[in-house]
Amino acid sequence: MSKTLETYFQDAVVPPGDEASAGAMTDSERAFLEKYMGVDYEKTLAEKGLTRPASVESVTGPMGAASSGEGHIPDEPGSDLEATLREADELQLVIFFVDGQEFAVPIDQVQEVLRAATATKLPAAPRFIAGIMNLRGRVTPLVDMAALLGLSSGETDSAFTIICRHKGLALGLMVRRISTMLRARGEDIEWGVESRIGVGSDFLAGLLKVGEKLIKIISVDTLFQKALKS
Repeated sequence: MSKTLETYFQDAVVPPGDEASAGAMTDSERAFLEKYMGVDYEKTLAEKGLTRPASVESVTGPMGAASSGEGHIPDEPGSDLEATLREADELQLVIFFVDGQEFAVPIDQVQEVLRAATATKLPAAPRFIAGIMNLRGRVTPLVDMAALLGLSSGETDSAFTIICRHKGLALGLMVRRISTMLRARGEDIEWGVESRIGVGSDFLAGLLKVGEKLIKIISVDTLFQKALKS
């Protein structure tokens, strides 16, 4: 059973606007900035205009269990949401396309979906990190999913950014197209497939078979580790 993003657009569009600061920086945010901007990152943020929240358009509003608090595992050090999701009887997934291939992330790990976000580039960052933005006062790295997965897409623009949050850091997945919100039975998902899948295998947690097609489920945990340690 699925629900199209167009339905979410109609029901929950949040207009652009400047949001207030979200408060103190987390350890994960600080670690990311020190890695790619140096210890004097506060000065660099100010110089790049990143101390002011960006004007964004959320096309979904708060999403999933994360927004309702029902059955949601807190986003805090030591929590292992991905391991728990592997044991779930049912998962709701956000399905998106990269270079014509279908991928998914569990909605429990998704904060919201934005229309195309503008990234401020980081010269020291690897190619797959398109840059960062200030999302409601939070430091938010933006990841070019085609570059991350080693896909050479002819589509150079990203129409949507899927905001995920993990242990104190928000991360935006820049994608060209999102298709559906899909509810899947846990028994229909094959986990632990990293060793036998080709493209982007390091970042895959599982496979969902829908009819004759396979949807690759992204390991959000691994993706965040890559962003912090590359």
